[in-house]
Amino acid sequence: MNRTVFLVAAAFATAICAHAGPTDAVRATFSSGAEVAVRADNFSATGKTLDITLSFAPQPGAELTIVRNTGSDIIKGYFTNLRQGQIIDLAFAGVTYHFVANYHGGDGNDLVLLWTDPDSVVDQKLDDQLRLGLKKARGQAPFDKPTTLEPDIPGNLPEGVMVDIQASTSQRLLDRISAIGGKVIDGSVTATALAAVVPASELESLAARGDVKFISAARPTITSQLKP
Repeated sequence: MNRTVFLVAAAFATAICAHAGPTDAVRATFSSGAEVAVRADNFSATGKTLDITLSFAPQPGAELTIVRNTGSDIIKGYFTNLRQGQIIDLAFAGVTYHFVANYHGGDGNDLVLLWTDPDSVVDQKLDDQLRLGLKKARGQAPFDKPTTLEPDIPGNLPEGVMVDIQASTSQRLLDRISAIGGKVIDGSVTATALAAVVPASELESLAARGDVKFISAARPTITSQLKP
């Protein structure tokens, strides 16, 4: 499952940042949600890791600013443990809160964590980008208000979404994919995986199957062929 759980402590402190070199950790502590962990001109996240401490109970719709980029350029690169559109869990006082990373937040070049709702057990079998696609289609947070965040689903075709499926493959599973309007990529089927184009509206029903372990958005190649 593509979810990062950040280890957090219930300690009240001011957000701080260590940035002496490219391999340093950036430490962000939020005790009210108003803090800004890093203010920098044309900040580079490349080679840095991010440690987040949540020290208060955020309310629905909360936004946590990790980097306020005071320059005109976008943030360079990504933190090694936080990608664009990644869904993360932050805990405080025994309660887990869910946020999505947006490197194009704020004025368009800030790193902001956006509140999102918890996912069902079935939805957790989908990767972060597919889950964001479902949230957007449903109008769920963070897509319940204007945002620059967009799901990154490169294989979003007219026929459906190109996905990699980890599963105990069988003819029954292949038949089900065909029955819901999907198409299996020729030559992709192994005992534990396959690639297919699946209608976005059917991703949840496919993930709900016991023989399906995980579904992730695929990176299509020009050599892919669809099996009728």
